[in-house]
Amino acid sequence: MPTKIGARGARNNFADLLGRVHYGKEEVIIERSGKPMVAVIPIDLYEQMIVERETRFQVLDRLRQRLPDVPEDEVAQDVAAAIAAVRNVHVARRP
Repeated sequence: MPTKIGARGARNNFADLLGRVHYGKEEVIIERSGKPMVAVIPIDLYEQMIVERETRFQVLDRLRQRLPDVPEDEVAQDVAAAIAAVRNVHVARRP
């Protein structure tokens, strides 16, 4: 589970924060006014995430190449019809 630290604490202890992340393999979320702003993660985890993301995009690209070429307006009509059908079922179920 990531450690949470305020922005001021991160700034005041930046060198220590870098050491905890790099050597201790900690994940740290830096917050400002209690709101998460950024995550600091070890570089090997970051590189692993990038490789995984690229692999997923390659899979998506292969899937897209296998799909038929359908005009965008036809897709939009199909999506609108599907949304309308779901809404009609939902409205029909209301007491």
